[in-house]
Amino acid sequence: MLVKGPKKVAHPQARSVPHDMRRTVTLHDIPEWRRDNKYILAGYHPFEADYLQVIKSLTFLHNETCNVYTHLIGAVLLPLFATAILRTIYGPQYINVTRTDFIMFSVFFCSAESCLVFSTIYHLIGSHSHEAEQFWHRMDLLGIVIVTVGTFIPGIYYIFNCEPILQKIHWTIV
Repeated sequence: MLVKGPKKVAHPQARSVPHDMRRTVTLHDIPEWRRDNKYILAGYHPFEADYLQVIKSLTFLHNETCNVYTHLIGAVLLPLFATAILRTIYGPQYINVTRTDFIMFSVFFCSAESCLVFSTIYHLIGSHSHEAEQFWHRMDLLGIVIVTVGTFIPGIYYIFNCEPILQKIHWTIV
């Protein structure tokens, strides 16, 4: 006589989530153009043709969560810190601060802000479409170039403050 085991009954709440409602998907569920690391097997946010759904991905964990939030938090806080610092150095207690000092600090803060904003958008929008991913990837790289140059300009100004000829030579090189 063949003995059968107990009949498996699925819990009513344990229904499978429809493919289009899943928060994250696996490497095999994403388009080929998004597969840039074969060792990351899961946690991708799904391909989204709707920007609202892309924005909603801020509410759950996925592969880009740390990238998005570290840049987003920096992009939100930097203008607050920059404003406080610029207002402080422009105050009467710093009598030797020149307009050029103010400009140099502003160059640095603006370049850092552009890098943070471009990177936030790139890591957030990357799942929207191949065209959007390619555009914002270029903008992310541009932001890196901008912050690099935006760091060198004030750095050279302050390092060679007493050597105007060397200052101009280094600015020309950069």
